[in-house]
Parts: sequence; C-alpha cells; structure tokens
Amino acid sequence: MRCAVADSGDLEKCRITREMPAGSGVGAALLSLAPKFGRARPGPKSLREVDVPGAWTTVDRPPDWVKRPSATELRAVFPSEAYDKGISGSAIIDCIATIQGGLSECVVLDERPAGMAFGGAAIALTPQFSMRPATLKGAPVPSIVRVPINFTLFGPGLPGESKKVAPPNLPWIEAPTYADVVAAYPPKAREQRVGGRATVGCSMTREGRLTQCSTLTALPRGYGFDAAAKSLAKRFRLEVLSASDATATRNIVVHLPVTFDPSMLEQAEPVVGKPNWSALPSADALRSAFEALKMEGVLRVQLKCVIRPGGYVGDCEAISEQPAGKGLGAMALTLAPTFRVTTWTAEGLPTVGGKVVIPLRYEPGPAAASPSAK
Repeated sequence: MRCAVADSGDLEKCRITREMPAGSGVGAALLSLAPKFGRARPGPKSLREVDVPGAWTTVDRPPDWVKRPSATELRAVFPSEAYDKGISGSAIIDCIATIQGGLSECVVLDERPAGMAFGGAAIALTPQFSMRPATLKGAPVPSIVRVPINFTLFGPGLPGESKKVAPPNLPWIEAPTYADVVAAYPPKAREQRVGGRATVGCSMTREGRLTQCSTLTALPRGYGFDAAAKSLAKRFRLEVLSASDATATRNIVVHLPVTFDPSMLEQAEPVVGKPNWSALPSADALRSAFEALKMEGVLRVQLKCVIRPGGYVGDCEAISEQPAGKGLGAMALTLAPTFRVTTWTAEGLPTVGGKVVIPLRYEPGPAAASPSAK
C-alpha cells in the first residue's frame, strides 16, 4: 500500500497499489494495519509518501543470497549529488524474491540521509542481486526479502564521473518477446535444462538502442547466459521524442537482467514476468464505460489479454463478471485499448507474447478504483 506521511510521522490516506492475488482480501487486511505503522517525524527532505509492503507467506526454507553487488557496482548507481559531495548513505528496500532468483516489485522502506536519492539508487542496484529462491514442500516459491544497502564514500568523488543508471523496466517501444528469449536460450543450457540469469551493463545510443554491453553477472557460469543476454540487448529500443531526449541518452547506463527459465522450453503457456502498468484508463473512461449500465453496487470484471509489441494488449476476453449476465464484460472490453504494460520486467523476463489478467472494479459514484496486473 502507498501512504502519505503526516507531520507526526503517522501514516494517512493509505491506498492499495497492488494486490496478489487480486481480490483475495490481502489488501484490505493490510489497510487495517495502517494505524500500527509510524515513522520518525519528517524533515524538509524526508519522504512524504511511502510504500508499505505486506505479505502473508509460508515457506520451508527462506531465500538465500547467491551474489551481492560489488563495490564497483555500488559506485555505478551512487546518487550523483551525494557522490560529488562525498556523502555516504544507506537504504532499506523490500522486494519479492522470484522463483528464478531475481528481485522484483521493490519498494523503499527507508533511506538516510533523507532526500539524497539513496532509496532510488538501491532500487537501481537490484539487477545485480541473485538469490536462491525460497521453497515450500521442495518447490521454489516467491517470497519477501528485506535488503539493507550501505553506500560508503571516503571523501568527495569526481564531478560527472558516474552516469545515471536507469531501471530495466523502462517503457521500451521495442523489446524481446517470449519467443525471442526462447530462441536465444544457450544450447548447452537448453540441452541440460539448466536455468540461469545474466545482467549486462549497456550504454544507450541517440536512437534509444542499447550498445557497448558488458557482462556484470552471469550465473551459473560456463553456459553462455552472458552471450545470450548481450544478443537480446540489441532488440531493445527506447522511444526518443526530442533532441533533448537524444542528448540525455549519453548519460544513461542500463543494467539489464535477462532470466532464462527452463520451463520456457517445455510449457505451452508463456513464462513471462509480471508487468507494470505504463498506461491505464482514466477515471472518466471507467465512469463512461460502466455508468451506461445504470447498475448499483460494486461491479467487478476480469479480462484476460495477450501482451502485444509495445506493451499494448489484444485478443482480450472477459473471464469473469460480477454480477453475471449484465453486459459488464462487453463494456470492460471497450477499455482494452487504453491499457499498456511494460515490455520487460525488473527480474529480467519478457512480457510480450504472454498473457495478463486485468481485474477491474467499479463502484458507481465519485470513487473508482484502478486495476492491477496479475
């Protein structure tokens, strides 16, 4: 959930930004706990809006670290203002440790000193982490992991020495599809059904394409996951809309994770990552779609759609409607062109070619809730 921080440090105006699984009641349970949370009284540069994760999970074995970032990798994401002034800092983030060993859906719990962007730097660092996933009854399962990160400098850095590290789940106008990742799966790993993960660090051209990629991590070694990741990096393109955008690309480095899951080689249903929304229907669009039905009470619809190139959705179908038989699905389908998702995820998985379930909830009146991906 996301909450505002009052002058007293109490959390207020909390709202659920994502619930897994959607409609399970976990969000309502977390909202009921909001009065139990509190922070130090905020200062002039303190965060005035915070994300608070909540999880109810059971595991037999918790996740464990396989690789942590090196000092060089920490330096690459060091906040530029703090770096120039020689200021050290720290951050604490909460993430979901995926079954493929990556980190996703990370949120900043704390950063010190406040307002120096150490929280954002910690999020940018997450592609450098590799984990052994938690298990339940012997099978890997997603779990929550809390990650404290210290950023330490000894004296001021050299101004302009470090570039800005951009997150991997940018709104790429072009990105590898599920089929592209399967085709790039390294032959040795494919033959032995071995999964792996590689992160490459790339510069960006004025046209928004990735170039000059170097290997940051590749596990397990010796299977060619780094070469496969570099070949896929050539398929990414960020939309450059102006001369200033083109100039800004010179100062951007992308730490791009690529996950190779062996189940990709066997499953008919694409193994894709959990997308983030880059565009959603407005409150007015929701109201226009559903108020024409002149129904009372809470209306719920779930759409299942295929993710298309560019993050658009298509081939949608209504898979549930409450109440049923009232035309809710048909109205919800008219909103499909207004949805757009990211084409690559923070844990290094494609979304294009996969399917996304879109839960929609509408309550007649002034308040309409936004959907979340599943």
